[in-house]
Amino acid sequence: MGNTEAQAISTLSKPVEFLARGALIAVNDDYKVLDLEKYQDGRNRARGTLNTPSLEDFKTYVVNAQEGNAPVFVDHTKVSATAVLNYEEQGHLQGHCDHLAILKLESTVVWSKLNALKDRKLSQRDFAVFIEDWVSVLEITDVDGNVIGGGQALAAIRNMKIDSSVSADHSVTNQSESRSRFEQVEARSKNEFTPAYFKIRDSAYFGLDERLIVLRLIINTNDEKPVFSIQIVKEELLLDEIIQDFKAKVIELLPDNPVRIGTFAA
Repeated sequence: MGNTEAQAISTLSKPVEFLARGALIAVNDDYKVLDLEKYQDGRNRARGTLNTPSLEDFKTYVVNAQEGNAPVFVDHTKVSATAVLNYEEQGHLQGHCDHLAILKLESTVVWSKLNALKDRKLSQRDFAVFIEDWVSVLEITDVDGNVIGGGQALAAIRNMKIDSSVSADHSVTNQSESRSRFEQVEARSKNEFTPAYFKIRDSAYFGLDERLIVLRLIINTNDEKPVFSIQIVKEELLLDEIIQDFKAKVIELLPDNPVRIGTFAA
């Protein structure tokens, strides 16, 4: 009993032991550290995350809340930007990095629709409905670049059918005999105005510059009825243009802040 009481007195008189090496400290296991911040009238420091689709709200929040010139990281895969507002703190080379402002632009109706449809197989009826709904904003051309009227393109889609033809060659000599068979399958329309490309001008994301988006029509002839799909022409280059435009807009918003392509994790 005496030894136990002596150990308790020793522990209470010296709850911590500072070590000579680095910033290490030995703490007695019987002591529990409590954070009393929740009982205070306010926080010890600012932290949290703002999420907004608004360029202007992102700017005003960053300017008012940042400590120093907060770095901004532009995620090229999500068209979003993250400002680390307490990247720097007084007396420290780097802060806690847990006070963030995130800007994520909303995609336009057109861009959302095109991404939902691209590379998807559509029946003749479904594709005709798409053309009918969007014909007022589409410029439609044939394979040679000639502009086709919306009504003409719609009629061509509705009247399209699958044609197939077979040709055979037969050659005989004294030493050999050869045969070849070639089957050609193609989608033909009773209407001569068959669409090949669709063009539309749109910004893709609210707040960016308007740009030309070109769609290629693909017709699958493997079945008895034609199956349609659309592809975004030069999609990778278009996405790169979008992210560079987005980065330029962020730099324009916050000219004094360092803006980099990439993501950051503390």
